[in-house]
Amino acid sequence: MKQKIAQHTATADPNDLARRCLKLVSEIADRGANSADPDQIGYALQELTQVLFERTGKHDRAFEPIPPAQISDLQKLQEELGFINSSSESMMASPLQRQE
Repeated sequence: MKQKIAQHTATADPNDLARRCLKLVSEIADRGANSADPDQIGYALQELTQVLFERTGKHDRAFEPIPPAQISDLQKLQEELGFINSSSESMMASPLQRQE
């Protein structure tokens, strides 16, 4: 699946790629926000914080709106968010499977 995403995003428009990244962030955040499990809440928050922090490389945050074409490694960001998204989906599935 990761290879399929990488092939598709290699030629993707930066605006489209940025939208897909935001969709993944939304899914991960929503899953964490709606979980009753503190581990899943923490996982979502920590992983999102980490992956987004890695984009800046700075401790001092100075957010400035820039076009997606100027965001470095946008394809890698989408791949990392996709991995985190699938991991958090798996974490949610585990407690559900235990309840059955």
